Amino acid sequence: MFTLMPRHHWRLLGALTATSALVAVGVSPEANASPRVAASSPPTTLTIYSQGDVNVQALWSNVLEPGFEKAFPADKIKLVFSVPSSENTIVYDQIAAAAAAGRQSSFDLVDGSVPAEAATANLLTKVNASEIPLINEIDPNNFKPVSDEAVPLRGSQVLLAYNSKAVPQPPKTLSALIAWIKANPGEFTYCNPSDGGSGSGFVQEVLSSFVPPALNVKMALGYDPSAEGSWDQGFALLKSLAPDIFHQQYPNSNTGVLTLLGSGAIDIGPVWSDEGTAALKDGELPSYVKLTGINPPFYGGPDYMGVPNNIPEAYKSLAFKFINWALEPANQAAIAEAIEGTPGIELKYLPASVQKDFAGYNAPALPWSAKTGSDMDNEWTNRVAD
Repeated sequence: MFTLMPRHHWRLLGALTATSALVAVGVSPEANASPRVAASSPPTTLTIYSQGDVNVQALWSNVLEPGFEKAFPADKIKLVFSVPSSENTIVYDQIAAAAAAGRQSSFDLVDGSVPAEAATANLLTKVNASEIPLINEIDPNNFKPVSDEAVPLRGSQVLLAYNSKAVPQPPKTLSALIAWIKANPGEFTYCNPSDGGSGSGFVQEVLSSFVPPALNVKMALGYDPSAEGSWDQGFALLKSLAPDIFHQQYPNSNTGVLTLLGSGAIDIGPVWSDEGTAALKDGELPSYVKLTGINPPFYGGPDYMGVPNNIPEAYKSLAFKFINWALEPANQAAIAEAIEGTPGIELKYLPASVQKDFAGYNAPALPWSAKTGSDMDNEWTNRVAD
């Protein structure tokens, strides 16, 4: 696992770096991007936007970029990487504005959380096996949330990490987990959902337990503020847990929960599967800390790659070439090893060692859309944290 500096430092550094990089390729906060001139000959440079923590940045720098350029020496990748997730909004708005104005997008491929939202607005190019043959090795269900407009590169899901010495039989359901928290005050916490997806996954799990299934799907695939009226009971339950949370404090990052688990300060906490697995392998978590899922599962799923509609066909072809290369079993195994994330293709196509690492993972719940998630974070701050 890659050691993270405090989250606010990364946000400041990432904002400076990412904003400079975005401006360099013609993306401004106002989304008034200048179109790139289409090449008269086939393009050889692929401009990619990606976002995430430093482990994702290292994946691109150490595995994907050099691997692709080694496989195809004539082709190059120009990567624009952002640590702060706020840059996702700038990139999404640029793609939408360029499409509306009939201009060429500044990016040939987007990776991470942008594609899922862009796909709901039909801003991405539909994918098929003639252009990307290896999509046949992906679970077809993974294309439904993105309307066949994006391809999974990697994935992760929120799990429970627990001290097996103190909790030999961990909770297996949400109701059992809530009962355990109340019976063991101070031994559980989750991170502020605005600052870490593992905390957001726990909050969504509690809220969604009171939401009709149809509304859960609606909030995952789009934005309907009226559906948020079903959150009241869930927020009341989260507020009632506050006295039982470790020091009645919520860490400011996913890493904060891992640190508390590693020091023995708490016995149970939600963590990302990739970060938890990496921390165990690197010794940042003791071996007696285990990972498990609950029923219904926390959210998770693929991080997608998508190709904007509003780029020339030659750039699309180069982007599809990269996607197909990234889906090759050897490259998927390298990605899984580098980031401890679930592969984009089905496990049966991967080496036995990779299959063993991810055996038994349940299909995660869908995360709610970005706008719905933002509303949830704000409501949590007002109703639970205060």
